Amino acid sequence: MIRRIMLYVCAAVLGIMCAAASSCAFTTAEVAGNGMEPAISSGSRVLINKLAYRKSGAVPETGNLIAFYSDVYSEEGEGRILVRRVAGASGDTVEIKDDIFYLNGSPYTEFMSEAAHMDDLEKITLGDDEIFVLSDNRKSAMDSRNEAIGILAVQDCIGKVCFE
Repeated sequence: MIRRIMLYVCAAVLGIMCAAASSCAFTTAEVAGNGMEPAISSGSRVLINKLAYRKSGAVPETGNLIAFYSDVYSEEGEGRILVRRVAGASGDTVEIKDDIFYLNGSPYTEFMSEAAHMDDLEKITLGDDEIFVLSDNRKSAMDSRNEAIGILAVQDCIGKVCFE
């Protein structure tokens, strides 16, 4: 009888330890707004790996989905977690001209749901640990094109979106 009780206690303690460890490494967030459509619809939940960019020198790659906090009031809400796609990383040059986004001098239309008007942006070279993020739905301007969000530092990222 005592063996069985000890087994249950050990299983419970192990379960609690696993839950605590996973909550330190991962979190979930509900996507609000249409900024990432069609890849991620409003109301979808995403799993975020909080440890992805915490290692020294770890930076998001172009095309990665990242999550970050935003204090900007928008349809996504104020103080919400935003999910956006990395369109430029450290050392990249970004520019918007004639409604076309250029990455390192070449048009970058990957992950773009449809053509949309974008205000021109002069050529910018991203510094170390800086990233430029865009919405897949370019009609949504809650990304680095909006000066209230701007260019993000890697440490501003909550983490990498693992599952959509």
